[in-house]
Amino acid sequence: MKPFLSLLFAAAMISGVHAQDGAIPEALDFFRIAKPEPQNPRIVDLDETWLITGPVSEFSNDATKGDGWQFLEGQVIFAYYRFDPGTTGLQIQREYESSLGELGYEVKFSCATDRGNCFTNAGVTSGNALGLLLDKPTNMPSLDALNMSIVRNYFSTGGARYTYAEKTLDDVVVHVAVALADTPDKGVMAVTKSVITGGGSGFSGASRLLTELRENRSVTLNNLLFDVGSDILLPESRDRIFEIAMMLREDDSLKLEIVGHTDSDGGAAYNLDLSKRRAASVVRALVEGFDIESGRLTSSGKGLSEPVASNGTAAGKAQNRRVELRLQ
Repeated sequence: MKPFLSLLFAAAMISGVHAQDGAIPEALDFFRIAKPEPQNPRIVDLDETWLITGPVSEFSNDATKGDGWQFLEGQVIFAYYRFDPGTTGLQIQREYESSLGELGYEVKFSCATDRGNCFTNAGVTSGNALGLLLDKPTNMPSLDALNMSIVRNYFSTGGARYTYAEKTLDDVVVHVAVALADTPDKGVMAVTKSVITGGGSGFSGASRLLTELRENRSVTLNNLLFDVGSDILLPESRDRIFEIAMMLREDDSLKLEIVGHTDSDGGAAYNLDLSKRRAASVVRALVEGFDIESGRLTSSGKGLSEPVASNGTAAGKAQNRRVELRLQ
């Protein structure tokens, strides 16, 4: 039997909960079962940052010193989530790390302050010691509605748990760090920081996409995937959305029309509406997930009216189900 949290996660995936978070790594899909902070996610296209990747000193003055700290440069993503009261940090950590394994991530470091294995020079401690280190050398951003919360304050009572994992895809490495403020009575808070490093972390793909768009005035994308009969983007589409966003950031004068197309299943009126909604969903993912200015994007739908292949075969239908980028 699957653990309870895993069943909730599966239900969230089916219902498309928090589909606007398509910009964040798939390693964080697990947290769709929790309530995100109002300003999730905070994305910095390129920055330098520190991650805890192994046991470290508990003393704040020693922050960033020692083998347990790693300095990284890349795209940095912050996202925080609150679980309903009653679920323990232990349950969340165990099921989360299991989900990481299923996604091909390797858990490099896992600890709990009440087990005494988070720090090099201390035994059992409170979660406050870990919370203080999360805000070193600079404070993590506030993501609450009023921009008032301080991350270390989430850890002022109770214990804490921490997981660091990574996954390599060609020359891209995705680093994910998750700290859990283990306060089940009021709801465990998950504080996550992800760093995408490597020369191919979206920028080279964005450059190729921009070159093709300038040459041809339009680009057809067959790898933006949606739920069947729905405008909800599937997680597999996030890499392509990221490339589009990076292309728009590479040339801030660029303006695009996002055009949706469908196959012939379902009739003309149905497909016209579906194509419009899917194109609008791509625009929404770029605006809400990457802070692309809405004035640079428009959307439209063509339904089944502009096929590029025969709808008489499955292969032809697959080619006709597409999203097109057009220069404005």
